[in-house]
Formats: sequence, C-alpha cells, structure tokens
Amino acid sequence: MTKTSPFIFCVLPFALAGCFFATKSDFDNLQMQLIGARAGSNAADSIQRAYLVDMSRTVRSLGDSINALSKRVNTMRTANESDLAAMKEDIAQLQDLSGQSERQLRDMRAAVEEKTSQPDVPRTDSVSSNAGPAVGGPGPGQLLQAGRDQLLKGGNVAARAAFGELISKYPKSDLVPEAMFYTAQAYAAERNADAADAEYASLIAKYPTSPRVPTAMYKRALQMQASKKTAEAKRMFQDIIKRFPRSDEAALADERLQSIR
Repeated sequence: MTKTSPFIFCVLPFALAGCFFATKSDFDNLQMQLIGARAGSNAADSIQRAYLVDMSRTVRSLGDSINALSKRVNTMRTANESDLAAMKEDIAQLQDLSGQSERQLRDMRAAVEEKTSQPDVPRTDSVSSNAGPAVGGPGPGQLLQAGRDQLLKGGNVAARAAFGELISKYPKSDLVPEAMFYTAQAYAAERNADAADAEYASLIAKYPTSPRVPTAMYKRALQMQASKKTAEAKRMFQDIIKRFPRSDEAALADERLQSIR
C-alpha cells in the first residue's frame, strides 16, 4: 500500500479553497453587473419617460398655439367679412346717391332748358305785334329725359324718336353719347340685336372717351359670344381689361374670359 504524501494533503485543501473562492467572486461580479445593468436600464427608462413627458408637453403647447392661431384667423376672417359687407353697403349707398344726383341734375337741366326755350311774351308795341312769336322747342336735356321716360314705360319707338331728335338737332351736345347708348338699349329691348350692336359700335368709334364706352364694349362682347363668335368676343373682353382696367366691366370681362378658357 502506497503512502500518501502529507504535502498533497496540505495542498489539496488549499486548491479546493482557491477554486471555491474564485467561483464566488465571479458570482458576485456577475451579480454586480446585473445590478448595474438594471440600474442603467432604470435610468434609461427614466430618461425616456422624461423625454416622452417633454414631448407630450411640447405637442400640447403646439396644439394650444394652433388653436389660438385658428381662433385669431377666424376672428380676422369674420372681421374682414363684416368690413367687406359694410364697404359694399357704403358703395351701394354712394351709387344710389350718385344716381339720385344724376337724375336731379338732368331734371334741373331739363327745367332750365324748358324755361329758356319758352317764347318771349309779346310786347304791345307795333314792332312786336308785327313779328310772330318766337318758335321754341325742347332742349337736349328735355329730349334725353323724355326718351328715358318712354324707355322705362316700354315705349321703345317713342324713346328712339326722342333720342334721334336730340342727335339730329344738337349734334354737338355732350348728351349725344347718352342718346346713342339709350338708342342701343331701345333696340335691345325690341330684341333687335344687330341694330343695338351697330349703335354700340358707332358710339365706341365716335366717342371713345365717353363713360358709356366700357358698357357698350361689354354689351358688344356678350352679343359676339352669344353669336358663337368666340375669338372676337375674347378679343373684345381683353380690350376692355386693357383700356379700362379699373372699371366694373373689366372685372366682368375677366370672369367671362375665365369661362371661355
């Protein structure tokens, strides 16, 4: 039987003790790493939660800002619509006042012409008695008013007669363009489109600076469009916009051009 060396007995316990100590250390290190990883994960979760909270607050703040801006825009839109409605009412009132002033001016002009056209009271002396009474007649203002009155009543033929008398008797009167315009209106009321168009064309050619020219041009363009003369109507609408860019007819012409395109 072989005897075991006492040295081996001495070394073996120490070796086993050393192996046991190394395993426990590794376990402790691993446990510490797990604790550290868990702490890091908790910290990361905390940072992520804080970030999400900040993002949520930012989103809510942006939503509040958008809602406030939307309210301001709606308020401004309502205010602008109210201002626009008020402006339209003011314009309508001004137009009414302008129309009233124009009618009053025509009436006053016709009244003055009526007084000046009345024959003088004959004197009793021999010279006056030998001379006949002065022959008077309606002036251009009276003829224009008479024609307009007939036109409003539907008396288109009588209206054209009054306007024609004005044009023939007072060719240099500033009311001739008005008489020509209303003559065209009388033809249009009779559904005589060709005669109305010819009268509008004559007005545009003879009196290019008349305030009635934009309307006459627009009436002609509408007639061209109705007659399927699309290219000519388009040129006429464009000419209105070019010559009278600030007129109501220019805005209407632009709308017509949009529909033609």
